[in-house]
Amino acid sequence: MSMLKSMAKDHGKTIVLTIHQPGFRILEVFDQVVLLVDGTVVHHGSLDLLDQRLKFAGHSIPRQVNVLEFSIDVIDTLITDTESEPTLDLVEDHKQQPDEDHQLMYANSHVNEVMILSQRFCYNIFRTKQLFIAKMFQAVVVGLALGTVFNNLNRFQMQTQIGFFAFNLTFLLYSSSESLPIFLQERRILMKETSIGAYRVSSYSAANTLVFIPFLLIVALLYTIPTYFLVGLRSDLDGFLYFALVVWLVLLMSNSFTACFSALVPNFMIGISVVAGIMGAFFLFSGYFISNDDIPKYWMFMHYLSLFRYPFECFLINEFGGSKGRWRCLERFEDGCLVYGDEFLRKQNLKEMQKWYNLGMMLVFIFGYRFLSLLVLCYKSYRSRN
Repeated sequence: MSMLKSMAKDHGKTIVLTIHQPGFRILEVFDQVVLLVDGTVVHHGSLDLLDQRLKFAGHSIPRQVNVLEFSIDVIDTLITDTESEPTLDLVEDHKQQPDEDHQLMYANSHVNEVMILSQRFCYNIFRTKQLFIAKMFQAVVVGLALGTVFNNLNRFQMQTQIGFFAFNLTFLLYSSSESLPIFLQERRILMKETSIGAYRVSSYSAANTLVFIPFLLIVALLYTIPTYFLVGLRSDLDGFLYFALVVWLVLLMSNSFTACFSALVPNFMIGISVVAGIMGAFFLFSGYFISNDDIPKYWMFMHYLSLFRYPFECFLINEFGGSKGRWRCLERFEDGCLVYGDEFLRKQNLKEMQKWYNLGMMLVFIFGYRFLSLLVLCYKSYRSRN
C-alpha cells in the first residue's frame, strides 16, 4: 500500500481500489473515498468530510471502529442525507467560490484527446472480433452473391441493369444502420465522461469519424472487388477506382446519418424506426421509381436531400458515360440497338461532370450529418452538467 501511495504522490498516478472491509492502516493512505449504493454515489470526498457528515446526521462513532466501517453500517442515513440535503463538499465549494462560474478544466489538448479516444475506439473494435469479422464476412458474401446473380450484366435488359445499381445502393445504405445500438451505447458513456470534464465532445466526434474512415474503406474494398468483376462492369482501372470510391463514400454517408440520428433518438426501437422510415423516403425520391420531371414541386426538396440520388447518379454516369459507356447498348431489338448509354444519360438529364459534383455533395452530407450530431451531443452534454 505504501508503494501505491508513493506512486500517486511522486509520479502523479491515480490509484483506484475497491475494498469491502477497510482497516485503519489502509485508510491512512486514502486521499478520497467513494461510497456506492446500488450504483448511486452517497459520498465522494475525504474521510474527515465523511466523519463530519456522520456527526451531522446525529451519529456517534465508537473509538474502536473506523469511520468508513461505521458508515457502511449506517449507509441508509447517508442516502437520506444525500437526497434531502446538499453535500458538505458542495456547500464548502460554494462558500469558497461564490462568484465563480463552474467551468470544466481539461487535462489534455484537443489533439491528445483525439489520439487517446481514437486508440480507445480501435481497441473496442478489435476486442469485439466477432463483430469485426462478421462485418468483413458480410461484405464479401454479399458481394459474391450479388455478383453471381447479376453475372455479366450486359445480357440483361436495361431496367435490370439499372436495378442492380439501385439494389447495390439499398444494401450499402441500410447495412450501416446496424451500428445504431453501438452509437446509443457510446452516447451514454459519452454523457457521463464529458459531464465530468474527461474530454471534449468535439474530440469524441473527431476520433469516432477518423476511426470509421479506414474501417469502412476495408469494407468497401472487400465488397467492391467481387461485385465489380463478377457483374462485368466497365473493364478499366478508372471505372473500378471510381466505383470503389463511391461505395466508400456511401458507407461513410450512411454511417454519419446513423450517428446523427443516434444522438437525437431516445432508444433503439425509435431510432431504427426513424432511420428506416427516412431511408425509405430517400429511396422513393432518388429518381429510380419516379423521374425528376414527375416529382411534384412541393416534394422536390426530398429529391435534393436524398442520400440515394447522388451515388445512384454516380453509378449510372460511371457505367454508361465516358468513351466506352456512351456506346454501350442498353436495350436491344433483334439485331439493332434501341438505347445507347449516352442517349440514356441524356434522358435522365445527367452530364459527365456531374459525377464529380455528386461526390462533393456526398462529402457535404458526410460532414453535415457529423456536424449536426456534434451539435446535438454538445447540447445534451451541457444539459447533463447543469
